[in-house]
Amino acid sequence: MKALDRRTFLKTASALLAVRAAGAQSPPPRLVVPGVWFLEGDAAKGYCNNGLIEMSDYLILVDANYPGRAHELVKLIPKLSPKPVKWVFDTHAHRDHAYGNSVWTKAGATTLAYKGVVDEMNRWEPGRWRATMAIREDVRATGELDVQRPEKTFSGPLYTLRDPGPNGRVVEFRFFGWAHTRGDGLVWLPHERVLCTGDVAVNGPHNKLMDGWVANWPRVLERALALHPRYVIPGHGAMGGAEILVGQRDFLVDLMAAVRAQRNEGRTPDAMHIDLPERDRNWVPGSAAARQLDIDTVYLEISSGKPAGANPHVWK
Repeated sequence: MKALDRRTFLKTASALLAVRAAGAQSPPPRLVVPGVWFLEGDAAKGYCNNGLIEMSDYLILVDANYPGRAHELVKLIPKLSPKPVKWVFDTHAHRDHAYGNSVWTKAGATTLAYKGVVDEMNRWEPGRWRATMAIREDVRATGELDVQRPEKTFSGPLYTLRDPGPNGRVVEFRFFGWAHTRGDGLVWLPHERVLCTGDVAVNGPHNKLMDGWVANWPRVLERALALHPRYVIPGHGAMGGAEILVGQRDFLVDLMAAVRAQRNEGRTPDAMHIDLPERDRNWVPGSAAARQLDIDTVYLEISSGKPAGANPHVWK
C-alpha cells in the first residue's frame, strides 16, 4: 500500500463525515493507517469491534460480528473503499464475533479462521446459537438453527495473505495458544505494526473467562507484546497501543494470584473479597455478579488443575 495521497484522504474523510451524519449508533470508522480502519462496535447492542484491511484489489474484515452489525457493515464498507470484502476472519467462536458468518458468505466473502474456532463451534453449538435466538432478533432473523462454520481454516501457527511485489501489504493470521478460547486468532500487519486481537485483549471490563485458560492467557499476551505493536485494535473497547496488552495481562495475573492466595487460606469463592491493584481498574467488572463469576472461574481452574474452559460449564 502506498502512502495516503490527498485525493484518497479527502475521499476517506468525506466517507467518515457521511457515516457520522447518517446517525450510525456505532461510533464512526477511524482510519488507523492508510488502508486500515478501526470499526468500533455499539456496546449497547453487544457488537464487537472490527478491523478492516485494504489490499491491492480486495478487503479483509476482522470478525463477522453479530448478524445485525454484519448487515450494517455491508452497507458501510463501500463508503470507505470500493473494493469487495473477500475474506472475513473469525478471531474466535463466540457469538458476537462469528454469528454473522452467513451474512458475509451470502455477500460473496469467504470466512477464514484458525481450526480451533471450528473445534469450539462443534463443542458448544448449536446449543449456544439456539439460546441466543431466544434473546436476539438479528440471530432469529437469519432463519438458521446453527452458526455457519468458517469455510477455510488453517492449522499451523501462521497463515499469510500478501499483495504482490516487494512493497505489497502483508497480513499475518497468528495463533499463539489457548487464551480467551482454544481457537484464538490474531491479525498482524508487520509493516504497519497494527495488531487486531479479538478478545485475547479487550480495553475495559469486557472479559469473559469461562472458555479460557486463565493461566496460559498472559503467556499468549507476552507473545503478542513481542511483536512490538504500535496500534492495537481490541475485541471490545477503544483502540490504543501496547498498553492494552499490558493491562489485560496484568489484570489476569493479579486476579489469578489473588484467588490462589485466598484459596490457600481455605476460603471458598463466595467468601472471597478480591481487591485488585489500581493498575487493574480498567478491566475489573462493574457488577458484583460479574466479579464473582470471574472469581468462580479462576477458582475452578486452580482447583481442577486444568483450563477453566476444559471443565463442564454453561455460558453466562
